[in-house]
Amino acid sequence: MDSSYLFENWPDPEPLDAKLQPVPQFDLGLLPSSLRPMADDIANRMQVPVDFPAVVSVATLAGVCGRRATIRPKAQDDSWEVIPNLWGAIVADAGMMKSPVIKAVTAPAQVVEKKWRASFEEDHARYKENLEKWNIEKAVSDEVYKKAYRARIKSEEVQLVDRPPLSPKPKPPAQKRLMTTDATPESLHKLLEQNPAGIFVLRDELTGWLANLERKGRESERSFYLECWNGDSGFTVDRIGRGSIYVEHCCVSLFGGIQPARLRQYFAKAAMDQGDDNDGLIQRFQLIIWPDKLEKWSYVDRRRDAAAFEKAEAAYLRIASVDPDHPLRLRFSEEAQSKFVDWLKQLMNVQLKHGDLHPSMESHFAKYRSLMPSLALLFSLADGAFEQVGIEQTERAAQWCDYLMGHAQRVYASKVNPAHSAALVLKKRIEEGRLGGSEGKFSLRDVYKNGWSELSAPEQARAALRVLEEHGWVRQEDETDELADIVGIPRQGRPSEVYRLNPKIKSSPPAKPDHIQPTSHRSEHIASAN
Repeated sequence: MDSSYLFENWPDPEPLDAKLQPVPQFDLGLLPSSLRPMADDIANRMQVPVDFPAVVSVATLAGVCGRRATIRPKAQDDSWEVIPNLWGAIVADAGMMKSPVIKAVTAPAQVVEKKWRASFEEDHARYKENLEKWNIEKAVSDEVYKKAYRARIKSEEVQLVDRPPLSPKPKPPAQKRLMTTDATPESLHKLLEQNPAGIFVLRDELTGWLANLERKGRESERSFYLECWNGDSGFTVDRIGRGSIYVEHCCVSLFGGIQPARLRQYFAKAAMDQGDDNDGLIQRFQLIIWPDKLEKWSYVDRRRDAAAFEKAEAAYLRIASVDPDHPLRLRFSEEAQSKFVDWLKQLMNVQLKHGDLHPSMESHFAKYRSLMPSLALLFSLADGAFEQVGIEQTERAAQWCDYLMGHAQRVYASKVNPAHSAALVLKKRIEEGRLGGSEGKFSLRDVYKNGWSELSAPEQARAALRVLEEHGWVRQEDETDELADIVGIPRQGRPSEVYRLNPKIKSSPPAKPDHIQPTSHRSEHIASAN
């Protein structure tokens, strides 16, 4: 067969734009003064975008507060009450210091919980001592009762014997908790039973959590978390051998990290399995950010700002000291109320009425109705204002919503066009010489059998190849027809999906398998992590 048939008329491959949608830069002035120094210190020492510690500190505020305080956004209507528990995530590549930042920012809250743990241990020791005394008292009471009963039986008296009075049995103390990292739904439900204010759940990597909720048979777990986002719904867990546990108000704040490729995979899988996620799970991550990488990395080696962390700890402790059985109920000040009304009108009548938003993004922004007053309330509590929410905190909350909208648009761009994202991954593999070999040909299976990120399913690989074909990088060929032409037999059978690379593409020599990293690359990775 004339090879010119295969290579003639190839266009120049068009570039694929890998540039992310621009996002607004974070302004440290948007943080309450009690958290600002800590966020600045962490961002500088760890050399990460200031967005990282900023959003984690706000998520921690929400986790500490839970049901300890609420806000009624309307001046007259008391039926709308917002609980400021929030879900959020940092979207960033591996090695971007997501986990160390989360650990550092939540450290002051961990100090609060450590104090509670010490107090619980004292209470538990006292409980054991009182329980031992009560058991002795009960044993004496039982013996007195038995003797009296025997004596009456002997004397043939039929009058009933009264038991000697016994003091109430001591109740074990409940351990106050602020956060947990990897609780099962059953243990989380138990924690919520003992902590009416709610729990702050930290997930080092959200991918596993999301994957678990997508599995068949996990519908009740998914439903449980959805109810926990509302912060005011009851939930019952029934288990054989354990009985029923009912929590009147399930309230969970949630935060973690996720890699961009994993997020795209989740979006793509959700779209293939069930269409748009109509239960709104991902839309509940209102504090989700995807900032740009630092333009320049600098070496910083200094002690942390202890005063900054003490200031944050004091703010968390102040909020955590509020009795959840008697929560604070705040309203906007008169000036702040006017600001909120104007902002809400803008959201509902302008930003959500364009008609050009993807349904998932529209659903996400609609939930800002509760996000804005939640942020205003949290900022007020962090500033020590426990009576009403002022104009300064309300304006800051509105600016946060603008900032978060920009990041949400970048996030949902991955959902709207996952094929383009997968094509970028495949393009990189082609440039690395992973496909085509010496003949420049490969099959659809050659793509998805490798298990590459965003390309591990036939549907994902095929969608990516369509994008590359539109840009002149590959061309699909009918291998069955080609063989039939060569041997001169009638064409028959189902054509296999075979693709040929544009010969104008320059690729590097084949790289080593993904699971083997060259020593120099490992060293660079370790250096960057440090």
